[in-house]
Amino acid sequence: MSSYSSTPAPDAAAEAEAKWLTEALLGRPDCNIFRQLKGLHSHIRATGVIPRFRSPPPDLAAQRSEVMYQVLQSMDQGDDSGHPRGFARNTAWFLNIGSKSDGFARYILEHPTRITRGVGVIPPVTEGGTGWAIPPGDRFDLHQLDLFDLVTHYLRSRVLPFNRISFDFIILDLDPSSPRALVAQLLLALHVIVEGGSILFTLSCIEQPLTARATVALSRIADHVTCSTAPPKWGHRFYLHAQTVRKNSAYRQLKDRLETLWHRIQTPNPRDPTWDEQDLITPWQEVFEKPSIDLLVHLGNPLWKTQLTSLYRVFGTDTDQTD
Repeated sequence: MSSYSSTPAPDAAAEAEAKWLTEALLGRPDCNIFRQLKGLHSHIRATGVIPRFRSPPPDLAAQRSEVMYQVLQSMDQGDDSGHPRGFARNTAWFLNIGSKSDGFARYILEHPTRITRGVGVIPPVTEGGTGWAIPPGDRFDLHQLDLFDLVTHYLRSRVLPFNRISFDFIILDLDPSSPRALVAQLLLALHVIVEGGSILFTLSCIEQPLTARATVALSRIADHVTCSTAPPKWGHRFYLHAQTVRKNSAYRQLKDRLETLWHRIQTPNPRDPTWDEQDLITPWQEVFEKPSIDLLVHLGNPLWKTQLTSLYRVFGTDTDQTD
């Protein structure tokens, strides 16, 4: 993104609070996989072992596009995926934000059960917006835009640089390591989603505070949330699917709070939200309420198992320990 962003240094109290979630999860009897994962992380750091990574292929963009295609296909057509069968194919209008490759959009456009149209918002080529090969047509518009500028402009004018202003399926696929990008994506999605629509959000490490806050927030505005893992080579990323988003009081409150947060962090100097400001997504104390913790464990266990198995394979360790 072209706008400069800085991350405020957390104070000692914030750093201590950020560890509460990990400690709470480690103490749960149903988090054995998470304990194994954290133990392996500690072992790796202590021994200084270097993992065996393969060199990236020369056709990385094409490979990434194909993997994304297969990931969405698995979610959409898998009998045990946890996602409504055919949810992607039944889309009328979709918005794809941030994807550096066209795999998600390509799958939707190639498998419609109705007349499906979409809009893509990707970073400019100078900022990594590559890997799109979908030809121009009347069913899909691709725009190279700075998301931060787009959101700021929209909040001021309520005008978007494309004709469609509402969508029933929204894919949020920008860098999950950027707190400001997380806020920008989610805020725009809440403004343009239709009643009963769904959001597919690329996130990282469900046990991390900001991801946990976002997960709990989305669970309060959707009828159901599920997770799917990304390919192991993509690190700790996963896809959170908020199904049947309701424009209820929780939705309106979240949208208003995110607008307040955006105005704070975007002007006068763009920056990431502070620890206390992240309470506008979900108050930290509410993350520790039993329904929230239960949700994080339910969603997290399959993700942690995938991460653990991947690490065992990378380091040449027996994968039977995940059982």
